[in-house]
Amino acid sequence: MRVQSVGWRRLDPRMCLVNLRWLLPPMGIIALTALASGGVNWEDHKLQIVSALLFVYLTCSEMVRWRTTRYRVTDEQVEVHSGLLWRRHVAIPRDRVRTVDMTSGPVHRVFGLSIVTMGTGQALRTDRRDQVKLDAVAAAEAATLRAELLPRAHAAAAAPVEPEQPVVESEQPNVESEQPAVESEQPVVEREKPAAGPADSRTSASADTPKQAAAAVAPAAEEIARLHPAWVRYAPLSPLVFVIGLAPLTQAYNLAERLGIPVDIEGAVLGVIEFLGSAPAWLFAVFLLMMLVAGAIGTVLLFTESWWRFRLEREPGSASSGTLRVSRGLLTTRSFTLEERRLRGAELIEPFMLRWGRAARLKAIASGLRQTLDGPRGGSGALLPPAPRQMAHVTAASVLGETESPLSPTRLRAHPRAALRRRLFRAAMASVAAIAAAAGLAGPAGWSTGWSMAAAAVVVVPLSLLLAADSYRSLGHTLFGAYLVTRSGALRRRTVALQRTGIIGWTITRSPFQRRSGLANIAATTAAGTLGAYTVRDVGYGDGLMMAGEAVPGLLAQFIEGAPSKGTET
Repeated sequence: MRVQSVGWRRLDPRMCLVNLRWLLPPMGIIALTALASGGVNWEDHKLQIVSALLFVYLTCSEMVRWRTTRYRVTDEQVEVHSGLLWRRHVAIPRDRVRTVDMTSGPVHRVFGLSIVTMGTGQALRTDRRDQVKLDAVAAAEAATLRAELLPRAHAAAAAPVEPEQPVVESEQPNVESEQPAVESEQPVVEREKPAAGPADSRTSASADTPKQAAAAVAPAAEEIARLHPAWVRYAPLSPLVFVIGLAPLTQAYNLAERLGIPVDIEGAVLGVIEFLGSAPAWLFAVFLLMMLVAGAIGTVLLFTESWWRFRLEREPGSASSGTLRVSRGLLTTRSFTLEERRLRGAELIEPFMLRWGRAARLKAIASGLRQTLDGPRGGSGALLPPAPRQMAHVTAASVLGETESPLSPTRLRAHPRAALRRRLFRAAMASVAAIAAAAGLAGPAGWSTGWSMAAAAVVVVPLSLLLAADSYRSLGHTLFGAYLVTRSGALRRRTVALQRTGIIGWTITRSPFQRRSGLANIAATTAAGTLGAYTVRDVGYGDGLMMAGEAVPGLLAQFIEGAPSKGTET
């Protein structure tokens, strides 16, 4: 049965059972306490009782939302009607539907449900008024909706662009009216879907004729990269290994507090310090090793859950461009889809611990990306997990359609020595501040001021100088074919290859110290990526202007005229 023939439909009633999950945390804590202590003292569980009442309210609200939400898909549009006091009616033209995302968490999977989110293709916004969300429908119904809507959207994307029809919402005296603006480009979408869903990995056509069924068969996708089991060795090369290593201690404290066991934090910390001061060095080394082992196991598990079954594929699209698709995940599968026509470059990310293992991560630079933090789960636009650096370059070249990677460091031009002197000066100032802080803290702690300053100097001075030298070595820029390439950063080195056609402006920044040294920060402004601008740091002022003028001819002609050819010191 075709979706548009069913008329108005409600969300799946099993969603009411899913909403009961909000009651599990407070009730679980109370039950665990009762089992451990043989009874329940309700005076000690005021917070849990208040939380339970709050979750009851939220559950009832979700039940009302289920009861008042209806949807239907017609030949022309997708309509959703929701609300009890403030009614909202949303209508999206079907030819404006660009994405149909399916999300199914562990509880949803137990009941065979999926959350369906339909996007219109405009830039992603924080209030998400450009999306229609059905939370939740049966997994089979979600697959039918996705198969029914995506073929038309793909065909519309390949067709000539016509004046756009916005998302329409009806306005009534008691209606909350919201009307987002629609852009012509398709956003980058990060999807989540159930782990085992063959209907999610391909488009199934519900065609009426054999001809339509044959046209709906998608050509085979080209595989660009897939997860190699050996890459898991890069998981512990992250600062999270120290954070996760201490997690068992914090969890033990939380559990003791919930069970009513008194814990003296100050006394415990002082006791640990006293114990470590009198304990042999090998015991301290054993404790540190145990913490690192626990952290390594945690990071490996996190890596496995996030990147298991990772595949990067190029799916055929229109004659001009195809689609890049990243699928990954163990418990919850995630699917990230990106039209190549929206791709503006790539970014190579090398945190200092990954650099020890000669590894890196790869990220796309494209319009419409969500601004999220880069971490072990990948973040927005992640194209590759922590992988060998050479593999990252090969993947970047394939994704960008080049014979060799624009991110290669061999072509980068070095920056003036004045940039090194700036970093050495800042390292010296940081060292002086750290030594002064050690001297100030020595008195209250009962330590020797001289020894404290000497210890701080021994640790801080070499470390700051090494970071300054490494930061200077990381500087570089060049123009490679159609790309502006820039690199900077010490603790987190980033190499960016940005298409010159994607640059819409320049921002030139010069501090008083940079003006004395003949340096400047020149940022290429772009509508792509999550940062909005990519900066060439501490480049010679004249060289930077010449680079900007060559990257986008004519844009900085009035500033380049008469500018010095290289940075000079005054």
